[in-house]
Amino acid sequence: MPDEKTVIVYDTFCGWCYGAAPVFDAIVDAGENVEVLHRHLFEGATAPRMNEGKGAQILRTIPQVEALTGQSFSEAFKARIARSQTEILESGLSAQAAALVHDQGPEREFALRHRLETLHFGEGVSSTDRQAIIEALIAEGVAPEEAERIGTPELEAKAAALADRAKALMEEVQSRGVPTVLKINGDRKIQLDHQAFYGRPEAIEEIFKLTTTA
Repeated sequence: MPDEKTVIVYDTFCGWCYGAAPVFDAIVDAGENVEVLHRHLFEGATAPRMNEGKGAQILRTIPQVEALTGQSFSEAFKARIARSQTEILESGLSAQAAALVHDQGPEREFALRHRLETLHFGEGVSSTDRQAIIEALIAEGVAPEEAERIGTPELEAKAAALADRAKALMEEVQSRGVPTVLKINGDRKIQLDHQAFYGRPEAIEEIFKLTTTA
């Protein structure tokens, strides 16, 4: 139906979202009417520090994510991010980067997401490395002067508005966290069990037959 769409709520630097990346991409590739929303899960005073327990939690969770999803976390990520004594997990810059390309469609936003995931989970680049995110935007075809908007009040406001919309949708279906995948048809919103496709994203057409997850 023309007013039906799928919404994917994610955060670039969420480990479970990285695990779900093949499922995300399969949903977009399936040709569905898809909107993607960056949640900005880690921000401000609530941004966790690795040396205050977050790093240890991530290291404990990695084997579970890898086993369920088939995604791999590099030794560089474990050493430079999870075991860092100074790293703060702050996804504000990635939220702004997503906002910068959001209106160009989910394929564009998720191409950027993939590049940033490779930097962070593959090469151990900090989530707070503004220059790395600017360079990723430029590598994805964003004009340098546009990429340099990262950190401006206007882009921060747009990222916040998208995150607020994502949060509101999650609250409507009582989602407990990201990633969240929704099927929306008019006023009807159903949360889909994307985890059923971990390790088998090729079966993604089935996801549109699922019912809400309690």
